Amino acid sequence: MAHLFTYGSLMFEDVWNRLIKGNYLSQQASLAGYARRSVKGDEYPVIFKANELVEGVVYYDINEEDMAILDAFEGEYYQRTEVELLVKNEPIQACVYVLKEKHFDIIDPKPWSEALFATEGIKRFLAHYKGFA
Repeated sequence: MAHLFTYGSLMFEDVWNRLIKGNYLSQQASLAGYARRSVKGDEYPVIFKANELVEGVVYYDINEEDMAILDAFEGEYYQRTEVELLVKNEPIQACVYVLKEKHFDIIDPKPWSEALFATEGIKRFLAHYKGFA
C-alpha cells in the first residue's frame, strides 16, 4: 500500500469518487521542490521539479488495485515518483505523478487555479472524462 499526493483534479471528491471505490483517509499536505502549472488547452495541472511549493491532498494506504486505476488515469505523460511531503509540519513518504520531461511542451506558464477549477473547470473536466471509470 502506498500514500498518494494529489495536486489537481484528484483533490476533488467528484473526480476521485468516479475512479476510486475504496474509502481512504486524506489530509492537506505540501510538496517542496516542485511547481504546479496549467496544461495548455485543458483543465488539469501538472507538476515538475522547481524551487516552489505545491499544496494538495494526500490519500493514505491506497491498495494496488486502486493504484493501477490511478496509473491508467494519469497515463503515459506522467511518472509515479516517491517524494517527501509535509503533513502538519511532519515529513511523510508518498507517491506523486510528475510530468515526464519529454512532455514539457504541454506546460502553460500560468499557474493552475484550484478555485477556478472548483467553480468552472471541474464541470468541463467531468464531462470530458465521464466515461473513464
